[in-house]
Amino acid sequence: MQKLLSFIFFLLIFVVPVLGQQDNVSQKNYQNIYAVTVDGVITGSTASIIDSAKNIALENRGILLIKLNTPGGVLDATRNIVQSIMSDTVPVAVYVTPSGARAASAGIFITLAADFAVMDKGTNIGAAHPVNPDGKDIEGEMGKKVTNDTVAFIRSIAETRGRNVTDAEKMVLDSASFTAEEALKLGLIDAIVTPEKTIQKLLVEKFNIPDTAKIEYINPTFTQKIFGFLSNPNILAGLLLLGMGCLALEFKMPGTFVFAGLGSVFLILFGIGSSVIPINYLAMLLIFGGIALLVADFFVTSFGLLSASGIAALYFGMRMLFDRGDNMNIDISLWLIITILVFFAVVALLIGKLIVKDFRRRPVTGMENMINKKAVVIEWVGNKGKVAIYGEIWNAESQDPLDEKDEVTIIGYDGMVVTVKKVNA
Repeated sequence: MQKLLSFIFFLLIFVVPVLGQQDNVSQKNYQNIYAVTVDGVITGSTASIIDSAKNIALENRGILLIKLNTPGGVLDATRNIVQSIMSDTVPVAVYVTPSGARAASAGIFITLAADFAVMDKGTNIGAAHPVNPDGKDIEGEMGKKVTNDTVAFIRSIAETRGRNVTDAEKMVLDSASFTAEEALKLGLIDAIVTPEKTIQKLLVEKFNIPDTAKIEYINPTFTQKIFGFLSNPNILAGLLLLGMGCLALEFKMPGTFVFAGLGSVFLILFGIGSSVIPINYLAMLLIFGGIALLVADFFVTSFGLLSASGIAALYFGMRMLFDRGDNMNIDISLWLIITILVFFAVVALLIGKLIVKDFRRRPVTGMENMINKKAVVIEWVGNKGKVAIYGEIWNAESQDPLDEKDEVTIIGYDGMVVTVKKVNA
């Protein structure tokens, strides 16, 4: 009995751990390469796509390749992606591509967090210092808080992955940016893709994958595509302005409900998009105020002052629309803003010219508008009677003898009585 217990104890101490190690080794025999493309702003939708792809790679004994090109993104989504990458359930390689692409702001954290970070020639990485939409530093205690938190975030990633902590911090503190060659030399990435060393060859060597393995791309679902489309800040700005424009047309031409329907759809899509990229509600007020000032100028003669104020409000509103602490380098294209403002300025100018022209022209309304107009006698006794003009019946008087159905010309008025003269009299 004692010998049996000793044998069991031997198995538990020596044999089981060896079997476990052999099992772990077998799990690291990766057979497939799965890839997703991240091209644009990093959002919650991006995190969802990466998580789905990781699950597919895990189920099929594969690794995940993220082809990255981003100007920045939402900080919370970036943290979720970094946590997912560093969970070690599936090896993740990040590949900054194509030539001319960048891993800026939020993209830095994702790239440094990868098990294997690779860049194409002609790409760059860096510029993660928190700034306002106008490019200036965030001032005061809030600026210090945001900067210190971001530095701690990138330091923890670099230390965990064994990358250059000092230069990683410089990308946050000094907005440093590095080419692919500089990033490799500084120890921020692991390799550069060349014609001789393609991304597939690098992955095969790094993760001991069979040479026959091909890169299999995972396409996003329909819902993920919708959210990806709405994660473009330029698209969101366009949806907002189109929605308000359609509603304004509905008020101008009520009854069709076409513009109201379109405007509602645009604004609903904008609302969905604002859950993907958080927006600044103060900026929304500026945009609504700008539109209101432009519309008011159609009804109030301000000689362009209201339109100028409205355009200024629109400019600042669009520049600040994504100015939030949890957004990193997300803004609307300056060219799009300029195009929109020029359009509104031209419309305001054309309408303003019509208003000024109308203001300078002497108004001709009411009774004065009837002078020299022709009317028809419908009833006449003596020198008084009634005449019809524009479908209306007026009391009239005249020094000319008149009969029913005679054609007369209105030559004056006294109160609500017109003075007429017989035509050809």
